Amino acid sequence: MPKVKTIFYCIIAVVVSSALNFMVFLESYKRLAFPYMHEEQRVENAPYIFLYILPGFVLIAIISLVLFKIIANNMNR
Repeated sequence: MPKVKTIFYCIIAVVVSSALNFMVFLESYKRLAFPYMHEEQRVENAPYIFLYILPGFVLIAIISLVLFKIIANNMNR
């Protein structure tokens, strides 16, 4: 039976990772697409938005990987 502490740490890691990814997306969208643009302009600029958002997602993925490794090491102790 899994330990409650292990499940709790995994849930915390998932929530933190999800929140960070959501914040990166919202901040990028707010700064790049929202102000002064019509829907048609947003669609035309989608590749540029993706170009700026993708590195943020990669950074968050690396941070999440490190976080999961730390949790895994703590579970093995």
